[in-house]
Amino acid sequence: MAAGVSPRLAWAAELAAPRPGDRVLEVGCGHGVLLSLLADRLTTGQVLGLDRSATMTAAAARRNAAAVARGTVAVRTAELLDAGLDVGWADLVVAVHVGAFWRPPADGYGVVRQVLTEGGRFLLVDQPLRPGQAEDRVARVAALAAPHGLRVTAHHRGDTPPRPSIAVELRR
Repeated sequence: MAAGVSPRLAWAAELAAPRPGDRVLEVGCGHGVLLSLLADRLTTGQVLGLDRSATMTAAAARRNAAAVARGTVAVRTAELLDAGLDVGWADLVVAVHVGAFWRPPADGYGVVRQVLTEGGRFLLVDQPLRPGQAEDRVARVAALAAPHGLRVTAHHRGDTPPRPSIAVELRR
């Protein structure tokens, strides 16, 4: 694992496994660590990191400066609901520890559905605080996403210290 990469983010990148030409959206990109891991897997694709904090997007742009210069990574400061993303742009959407997807009204699912290509997928990753929360989280995601046209197609557990992580995979 690369220095400065948490086990959770390394696991999320492995699970996301973008194909070399994929267009990937990371919602809540923070410092850009996962952006780097995803971009490393691309040859002709692109990763767009979206975060509502200008401080975080500035940090993500600095961390990924070479990939930004190559056009592999782009970073934008915006709320998902206000980002004006192109319909059908993303083959893969990834969000790690983004609470808006775990709590009502979870309107971001509607935007994710619109931005996903036909056959695209959404990977939602988190580290529940208490043991036994994983099943409840998967059920909650299914209930929140369904009205927006997304369905749970798989869920995964990762041994990611300091506590296990879960990932819920959704599709249109």
